[in-house]
Amino acid sequence: MDYSEYYTQRQPQPLFNIGEVTKWLIIICVAAYILVPQSWYDYLMFNSATVSQYPWTLVTNAFLHGGLLHLLFNCFALFMFGSLVELKHGSKFMLLLFFSSVIFANIVFGIFDPGVYGLGISAYIYALIGSAVVLEPRARVFMPIGFIYTTAPVSIAGPILFITELVFSIGGGHGIGHVAHAAGFIIGVGIAYFMKQRMPPLYEKYFKV
Repeated sequence: MDYSEYYTQRQPQPLFNIGEVTKWLIIICVAAYILVPQSWYDYLMFNSATVSQYPWTLVTNAFLHGGLLHLLFNCFALFMFGSLVELKHGSKFMLLLFFSSVIFANIVFGIFDPGVYGLGISAYIYALIGSAVVLEPRARVFMPIGFIYTTAPVSIAGPILFITELVFSIGGGHGIGHVAHAAGFIIGVGIAYFMKQRMPPLYEKYFKV
């Protein structure tokens, strides 16, 4: 049974629309940046050395950001890719993708960068990109080329961004969790492909809007 049959009657939503999960994730990230004191960060950021003591950091680190530019860039990317995926594939799928990608990416990050603190929602954003490559390959998204932004189909932009993260992961993190970004992309592709190819009836029953 072809997955696309379940979505032929779902009309694209206007770009300025935003799904509930995407909206609330942005709100939580902004609120955390404003309200959470720096003294709490050690108890909310993920670190492989302390995760057994603070297991909630497998999720809570996603809502923390290292600076205003980090926050603004992630919120913009979350709005762009979150809206693209959520408005056509549902809020439950977004929640599945969020928890799966954040936890998986943190575990991978802890393996490759032990003892290093990690924060930010970028791994989830890359999971959204990965899922969009499978589910919405022809959708056009903003893509950075150096300091210039252009648009490209997500089927082209996604793999380029993934390969870039892999290259930077091999070359060293430089304070950025490239390996977590790559892990997020991989699980986004995996979950979307599994839903699309293997279990569309179950997907439609439990994850539709």
